[in-house]
Amino acid sequence: MTTIEVNLTERTYAIGIESGGLNDLGERVRAVAPARQAILIVDEMVTESHGNRAAASLRESGYEVHIHTVTASEQNKSLETVRGLYGAMLAAGIDRTSPVIAVGGGIVGDIAGFAAASYLRGVPFVLVPTTLLAMVDASIGGKTGVNHPLPGGGLGKNLIGAFWQPRHVLVDPQTLTTLDDREFRSGIAECIKHGVIADPDLLAFLEANAAKILRRDEATLTELIARSVPIKVDIVVRDEREAGERALLNLGHTFAHAIEALPELDLRHGEAVAIGLVAAAHAAVELELLADQDQARLTALIEACGLPVRLPRKVAADDLLRLMRFDKKARDGVVRLVLPVRLGAARLVEDAPVAVTERAWRAVGAG
Repeated sequence: MTTIEVNLTERTYAIGIESGGLNDLGERVRAVAPARQAILIVDEMVTESHGNRAAASLRESGYEVHIHTVTASEQNKSLETVRGLYGAMLAAGIDRTSPVIAVGGGIVGDIAGFAAASYLRGVPFVLVPTTLLAMVDASIGGKTGVNHPLPGGGLGKNLIGAFWQPRHVLVDPQTLTTLDDREFRSGIAECIKHGVIADPDLLAFLEANAAKILRRDEATLTELIARSVPIKVDIVVRDEREAGERALLNLGHTFAHAIEALPELDLRHGEAVAIGLVAAAHAAVELELLADQDQARLTALIEACGLPVRLPRKVAADDLLRLMRFDKKARDGVVRLVLPVRLGAARLVEDAPVAVTERAWRAVGAG
């Protein structure tokens, strides 16, 4: 087992990485949130495979367990779904000591985390991510939230939310066996992003082991997770509330969130991030921040991991530029971009010309 501490003074917690660790979930939760009741918020797609195992472990540790399933989709990541969770928590008699445990991917974790943060002004929260993307990114750092429709059309990502740190995160790589191929590859995009912003050795590991990772070799996956998680943890510890350095974790995401605001593109989050990384690299090259060969190497790695580097269909660049203005990093309607300056470092660019951003969109297939 690998344990990574997230040292946030009174909110410090551990991320445990262990194959087969789901069987010990009850003991882990009991250590950080002893209570009589517990509620499991489970992705309906993993209720039989992982949700029931989680519930059995919790019952063995003395919890009275209530299970509430949710449909994991961006459209369902809404205040209406959170209201449904409030009702389930009230019906179960959840009080301020009762843990809320999320079993599923990033969408389920975000929804359950926001419900835990706001129910009774905050109850204990534990995460059991079952997607690679959630394991290396969404489960770390305390961001929770839901989407909201945008003026003029589209869906605004994570516009309503709260920071609420979990009491514990349990990462069991064996749960990745049930993940579909597109969702699995989506998680690799976040690992690539971590390498671009902080760790060129991680990028070299991905290049050398892409075939093993795509085959889901358990030892290679466990190492990939153990290499990726500390990158985000280190940044979160230094900047918990995204006042500065944590914005670097949004590399590719300002582009990706605009893509995700258009459901007709039918792209998973990691697929949108992959395209966003390519667009950000194009902008960085034009601004003379990134070398051409680094852009080419990054694009080749993304393709080697089975991820898209272009939009699947033509979308007007003007529409994408409009959607970018709703990004949380925007200030007074001005879009700020996180751009790579080399493979292993990135920075926030406050004043990237609109024309540069437009050409970056066109480079990935916008019309």
